[in-house]
Amino acid sequence: MQKKLLVLAVASVMSAPVFAQSQVTVGGVIDEAVQIGDWASTGGRINRLVSGGNTTNRLFFKGSEDLGNGMKANFHLETQPNPDQGTAANAAFWQRTATVGLSSNSWGAVNFGRQYSPWFSARASNDIFYTAGVGSNYNLEGGLTRISNSARYTSSKMNGFTVNASYSFGNQTAGAVSDSGDEGTTSTTDKLGREFGFSLAYGNGPLNLIYAYDKQNRSQGPDVDKKLNHVNGSYDFKVVKLLAGWNSQKQDLVSDQRSWYVGATMPVFGKDLIKAEYTRLNNKMVASADAKMLAIGYEHMMSKRTVLYATYAKVDNDAASAFTLLGGVGVAAGFDPNAFEFGMKHSF
Repeated sequence: MQKKLLVLAVASVMSAPVFAQSQVTVGGVIDEAVQIGDWASTGGRINRLVSGGNTTNRLFFKGSEDLGNGMKANFHLETQPNPDQGTAANAAFWQRTATVGLSSNSWGAVNFGRQYSPWFSARASNDIFYTAGVGSNYNLEGGLTRISNSARYTSSKMNGFTVNASYSFGNQTAGAVSDSGDEGTTSTTDKLGREFGFSLAYGNGPLNLIYAYDKQNRSQGPDVDKKLNHVNGSYDFKVVKLLAGWNSQKQDLVSDQRSWYVGATMPVFGKDLIKAEYTRLNNKMVASADAKMLAIGYEHMMSKRTVLYATYAKVDNDAASAFTLLGGVGVAAGFDPNAFEFGMKHSF
């Protein structure tokens, strides 16, 4: 009831004809956690309240208009609040998602604007720590999460298969700074920021498999392209769900990293969940720069929308690597950070 009232309140600000033809949904996630961790061998203890220990905070407005014959017009606007400080997480207010597009029951959907790359969608689909908090091995891998100035196509499911493909235009001239993706650098060519990616997924009952590829042009004089490959799979035995994945990220003349992970989730006491995952990263260009990560977690479902959770994770850095679990807090090369989080997530 409260959600419907909120939608009506938002709709009252809009013009009456628009609301009469559209369905608008307002929703999101508020997630806060107490975080305790070690980031240095001497005096490196941290105790703080953080946002997004289990799932990244978000507030979204999305809607659709029925155009007939199974086709709809859609929009999605999504921002990220930081409840611990009452601020917006990004200067670009709709940084998480800002799209408009068309969808059909028969051929799928195409959206334009700022949105997830197919590579990240594939990566996130198999992350038992939801690419958030100290437990996610996304802390080691990173990648091209979102792309601006983009067109993305998502097919309808066909015999268990789904295809995604995206292209980002970069939107710049030589000497400008790219406004595509999460990263930008000056360029001597208008190719900087152009991105192409795709994924192919198969899902049939308890089995899920997916492969994704992404290439971003990050030219600075000679091409320094960034290429990402990812494959993962999971099988749900009901009493336990097993998963594994492999990832590679290579930037010409700059970096070459490979990683793999194995994990499991187990339902207990009805709807509660135990999670565990081991990840290993290998740096192919820098000696003694590998890393390992172990994470365990527990989720207690208080209701369909409210979850209490606890997560512990540790990274084992080689002498020349400096991966951290603590967002915004770096570590010295060779130090092995560890962290514990206890928090609450509420979806609305």
